[in-house]
Amino acid sequence: MEWKSAMALVLAVGLTMTANDARANKRTPDATNEMPVEIYDGYLIVAEVSVGELHGLHFLLDTGTSRTAIDRRLAKRLGIGGHQTKVINFDKTVSVGLGEVQEITYGPERAFNVPVLIEDLRYLYVGREPLDGVIGLDLLGRKNFLVDYAKKNVVFGAEASSGMRAAPLRVEGNVLRVEAELDDRQVWMIADTGMVGAVLYERGQDTTPDNCRMAGPKPGRSIGGALESRSAFVTRFKLGGQDLERRVALVSPPDAKALNDIAGFLGPVSLHAKQIVFDFEANELRWKK
Repeated sequence: MEWKSAMALVLAVGLTMTANDARANKRTPDATNEMPVEIYDGYLIVAEVSVGELHGLHFLLDTGTSRTAIDRRLAKRLGIGGHQTKVINFDKTVSVGLGEVQEITYGPERAFNVPVLIEDLRYLYVGREPLDGVIGLDLLGRKNFLVDYAKKNVVFGAEASSGMRAAPLRVEGNVLRVEAELDDRQVWMIADTGMVGAVLYERGQDTTPDNCRMAGPKPGRSIGGALESRSAFVTRFKLGGQDLERRVALVSPPDAKALNDIAGFLGPVSLHAKQIVFDFEANELRWKK
């Protein structure tokens, strides 16, 4: 597991708890529920997106980001300003811009009057090109969707098929939470498709995993700037009865009550599944290997 790529590409969880103002999705008559995507480094899901009259943009699909975001360069092209707001980064609270785009189209889905964060996303790139933005949970959480890593597509409105494993999933406080087992304790973690592996908050002796074997610090980067983590090995780590990689990263928690009951972040790609379904109706994360 390469923690450098995971830590460098992690995004923020929006602190603002305002209601989502984006209008209901519309679909063109000949559209299907499927959207082709590219999968980079085995876990980063990138789709072609249109924002207003600008087409061929590339956005990351990230359930770990509560609000959709665009890069400052794209905001400038669109002529979008905005006021400042606070968001929770991994280990700190940072200030970013907040604006609104009139229309976003991704695959068969379309949303209007979408509030967006305006950030410097130059550190977030695939190949040689930086991404133009991030589709966050505010849009992805509107309906069930399936990620097919083998076929490289996303299916909106999908239902879980038989024979899939499952784990409890819920959206609370603009955060997508999945229940995992960590050293015989049930914990809630943020299900983050924009990362690989697991990141745990180090809150002291009462919350640090039992029998946790520490390793040295590792540098990373997020929208808040430099981010340092420590590698560690936990005794047991499971999701839906399936064993997960026991190597995790430990970071300091942000000073935010909204995440006090969150143990950390988990990349669902750690399940090594061909298909993963985010079922918001049944409150379940389902997957098939």
